[in-house]
Amino acid sequence: MKVVHSAEVPWVNGQVKGGFSTRRKPLGGEKMPVSLWELPPGKRSFPFHRHLITEEAMYVLSGKGVVRGDEGEFPIGPGDYVSFPAGGSAHQLRNDGTEPLVYLGLSAVFGHDIVEYPDSDKVAAAVGAYPTGKRFIFKKSSQVEYFEGEKTALE
Repeated sequence: MKVVHSAEVPWVNGQVKGGFSTRRKPLGGEKMPVSLWELPPGKRSFPFHRHLITEEAMYVLSGKGVVRGDEGEFPIGPGDYVSFPAGGSAHQLRNDGTEPLVYLGLSAVFGHDIVEYPDSDKVAAAVGAYPTGKRFIFKKSSQVEYFEGEKTALE
């Protein structure tokens, strides 16, 4: 058993770029890590994305926002739980309120993942745990045929 007092865990700033900004407190967990997340008013969490291997979920503690999915946008607030099954809907959070959107984020991780980004036509392959693992991001249009560049004749 491990007891974590979240007040004693420092905030870690996420990537801040334009309309994207988050910070989190990693609370622990190996196969199902949990973090306390804070999304400032007027900001989005991450690019619109879909995990093909990792299942994610969130539980809203305070603030208001919108979760965007393939099916549209849905308002969320305190007490709301949202799950994102692996291979399911792409998703993104936006804080459209006047106070920070604070939520618990959970991920069922396997040490590797494939992530699609429908808005920007990108794909990411991740090996190893964030932030020390490797992540390869490329445009879908840069795909090559399976045997491209291979010597196919016996020599």
